[in-house]
Amino acid sequence: MAYSYLLALCFIQGVAEFLPISSSAHLVLLPALSGMADQGDFIDVAAHFGSLLAVLVFYRRRVAEVLRLRDMELGYKIGLSFLPILLVGIFVMISGARPPRAVSIVAWNSVIFGILLWLADRRAGVDGKVSYLNSLLAGIGQALAVIPGVSRSGIILTSLRAQGISRAAAVEFAFLMSIPAIAAATGEAMLSAHKSGLVVNWAETGFVVATSFLFSLVAIKFMTAWVARRSMAVFAGYRVALGVALLVWFV
Repeated sequence: MAYSYLLALCFIQGVAEFLPISSSAHLVLLPALSGMADQGDFIDVAAHFGSLLAVLVFYRRRVAEVLRLRDMELGYKIGLSFLPILLVGIFVMISGARPPRAVSIVAWNSVIFGILLWLADRRAGVDGKVSYLNSLLAGIGQALAVIPGVSRSGIILTSLRAQGISRAAAVEFAFLMSIPAIAAATGEAMLSAHKSGLVVNWAETGFVVATSFLFSLVAIKFMTAWVARRSMAVFAGYRVALGVALLVWFV
């Protein structure tokens, strides 16, 4: 696969993973718009793994607090939020059913969940502490993000903002929630590749991980700075415009 294509893929993953615009949607759209063959789940997961490393680096102090048992409450909340998507992942592995990567589904989800994000963000949430109930409801939302176009970070932010959580606290918790989710997806992809006898191009995989890491780190810094002074209306508007354009162009 051409490295220029992989570079575009990593840019999309790194930026879209941490902006509420759905990285999976854009990863589905890239081959559709470029005419290239779909890069497949393994490359997608490699790109997500680069994003995981970026979160670990950016929030290394918060992660260290959990690992050193200095902030067990945060660890419990992240663990609780992980349960819904873990159950969905187990169901997918057992049943073999995977969400369709259709452009029409991406388009409709972009519109619907873009509007929901805008409505939720209009609520003047000022609570800086995420409760256990907030965590569970955000986790249920995250489980829906296995469907392309929903956006993992987008639906978590929608859930937390609708529950009255401040933008800054919602963004931080959404990013921390990505750690076990992406780690589990990476492990599942590696296991599937091993069982299927997939021949992995490690040079391409390493390039994807490293490049996605760099783009993701920039996106995290941008997003945390953005929510300190602006709303998420621009992201919601982009999602609706993208969805409408796709419906007109493809459907």
